[in-house]
Amino acid sequence: MRKILLFVFIVCFSFNSSFAQEGLLEFSKSYFRSDPLSGEFSNFLNHLLNDPSLQDKQIQKRTDTSLFYFSGIYKKYDRFFFKPKRVEIILQEQSIKYIDSLLPDTLFIYQLIAYADGNNSGEQDVKKEFERMHRMFNKKFYSSNYQDLESNGIKSGGLHNYFVSYSSIAPITTVWGKLNDEFVLQIDLRIKTSSNRAVLAASLYNSQ
Repeated sequence: MRKILLFVFIVCFSFNSSFAQEGLLEFSKSYFRSDPLSGEFSNFLNHLLNDPSLQDKQIQKRTDTSLFYFSGIYKKYDRFFFKPKRVEIILQEQSIKYIDSLLPDTLFIYQLIAYADGNNSGEQDVKKEFERMHRMFNKKFYSSNYQDLESNGIKSGGLHNYFVSYSSIAPITTVWGKLNDEFVLQIDLRIKTSSNRAVLAASLYNSQ
């Protein structure tokens, strides 16, 4: 079971506790087959865990000593303009600490990872999709920023963070790069749950 995030960014950040930004809702609906922002969280979770189109499912339920983890593989996924070799979905809890509390809390990291061949054609497919996402959604968010990813001083990928109003960390991050012998396009969505709904987290101190 792979429980380490493909790309990890440990930062201090804060979220607005509510959101109505259409860009975020439209983005999530466009790319996630099981959309946590479209209704009650329990309905989303039931749809994700019981989706018949998912194969190779792995699940670790939350216990006193471990956090929730789920992953699966879509052999076919029609949310992208290119045809991925496979698409992996991961939903996992991550422990966090609040600035004004000694008690830990958790948020969910929801990841969609599309895999392409490790050749030039695969690289162009994920880069074009990454750039197309930005053209379609950049102006629908409050702001965004870009960062090159480098390996041995050579550009090996890139990431966009997309922000909503009054938040200092992006609820959405898109990434392209190379993982082992394949090129990947990854989408990260960061959420919490409150009253059986997905919401953005409150102010956080750090992640563990």
